[in-house]
Amino acid sequence: MKCGWRNFLAAVCACGLWAGAAAAQTTLKLATMAPDGSIWMQALADAKAEIETATAGAVKVKIYPGGIMGSEQDVLFKIKTGQLHGGGFLGYAINVVCPDVGALMFPMVFRNYDEVDRTLEAMRPFLDGRTRAAGFEALGWTEVGFSYAYSVKPIPSLEALRATKVWGLDSPMLMELLGAAGIASIPVDVTDVLTALQTGLLDTVFGPPTAAIAVQWHTKIRHANALRLTYALGGVFLSSAAWNGLPAAHRETVKAIFDKHCRQLTPKVRQSDVEALEFMRTQGVQIAETTPETRAAFEQVAATALQKVKGRDFSAAAWDLLQQTLREIRGP
Repeated sequence: MKCGWRNFLAAVCACGLWAGAAAAQTTLKLATMAPDGSIWMQALADAKAEIETATAGAVKVKIYPGGIMGSEQDVLFKIKTGQLHGGGFLGYAINVVCPDVGALMFPMVFRNYDEVDRTLEAMRPFLDGRTRAAGFEALGWTEVGFSYAYSVKPIPSLEALRATKVWGLDSPMLMELLGAAGIASIPVDVTDVLTALQTGLLDTVFGPPTAAIAVQWHTKIRHANALRLTYALGGVFLSSAAWNGLPAAHRETVKAIFDKHCRQLTPKVRQSDVEALEFMRTQGVQIAETTPETRAAFEQVAATALQKVKGRDFSAAAWDLLQQTLREIRGP
């Protein structure tokens, strides 16, 4: 009889321990527009596997790729309602989870990758704090890339660009630049851009080279300009509620692993863009080199556009910190 009670109590304890272990398991549900098989999705998958191993299964990660949870706007709504916990964002959502990152994505800010790397590292504490104030935790920042102009017509200068039918894309910063330049744009959903190029509705489009190849724009455009118009950042973000809901013992592990894989992703994105531009050349796309005159013309237009967006789309504090950082990098 005693033995029976012992067995019963042991079973109860075992069940209690099992239930406690099950209750302690946390599953993070993240969505991304990055398609399955892309370098962005591979980075998320690698982080997921490492997190689950490092936490001995206490933290699981579920990733929904390729926009199956809807647009980034849809994903933000699902995060707000608790259906999702966060996302790997590459576009629209970045300006929501951290509006001040718009300062870094303003046209004509960066001249090269060295400036990008050193500026982002210097401003990360500021950006992380702004993200937290918006109700999210930044687990890692990574590169989406520089955007270039591509066209069915030669676009060696700002004047030549004005003479084309320009895409009105969902990029507030670049749209402000076009507006300040007096360029009327034609709004077309990104999924319909290739058709618009085929039918002649559009002549000129914008985006990072890897993205332009992925959506087949290179099959219709014949010209591009090597001027780096805007720079875009992406990253992995959790809602503050999901971050605070993680077991305290695992928070820094989860963040460190996502940060590591985001950092490792950046050089892969850059190499992919280099290869994409070279591939365009092999397909007959002529890429005009940027002259000092063209750069100066675009910088002048950007300065005009800045007056509208500073203090509205991003804070004056963010812009001032960015400019101070760039002055220190560039020197006298």
